Amino acid sequence: MITPPNLRIAVLLLPDHQNLDVVGTTDYLNNHSQAYLAKIPTLPTHTFATCPPVDCILVPGIDPLSSVSEGCAEFVKKGWADPKVLFLAVCTGSLVLAQIGVLDGYHVASNKIALKMVVDAGKLNKAVHWVGDARWVKDGRVWSAAGVTAGIDLAAEFARTFFDLEVVEFAKVISEEVVHSDRPDPYGWVLEGVDLGAGK
Repeated sequence: MITPPNLRIAVLLLPDHQNLDVVGTTDYLNNHSQAYLAKIPTLPTHTFATCPPVDCILVPGIDPLSSVSEGCAEFVKKGWADPKVLFLAVCTGSLVLAQIGVLDGYHVASNKIALKMVVDAGKLNKAVHWVGDARWVKDGRVWSAAGVTAGIDLAAEFARTFFDLEVVEFAKVISEEVVHSDRPDPYGWVLEGVDLGAGK
């Protein structure tokens, strides 16, 4: 079957719908072509300056070779200054944090294709211990996932660690989650022969 050049999809946003049903599906489809399906925008509730105190900062992936704004970097550094704040980095989100300079010495996962791109561009922060053979990694206050779907695995592990286990089990059943451990990573082969510095 040949992929059509344009495919228009309407997303029915029902009251109280499950966000992951929309975001996970549309993002996966969008990964096949930027023109294939427009991403669902996420509207912010606060600016960097007005954000109230938080327990966790979730950092999603962006273009691995792009830079973040000064305001974003300052927000991350402010959160990092509080040792109680946890950081959850999904996909290239860990490359964002590494660029800001807060991951030095930590063991961290990231998107493998993106890591290869950053290595090839000579922009890999080698003070970070990049882990190339895990879907997700926990190292102290830093939780990182290797890719988009690995982010769901990371969230599931986070839930198992911090939430009531009865609730976790019910959520697993209702969402029909298949639990994936951190290893083995079926995509570890992508980084075979790639120099990750202190990583492995």
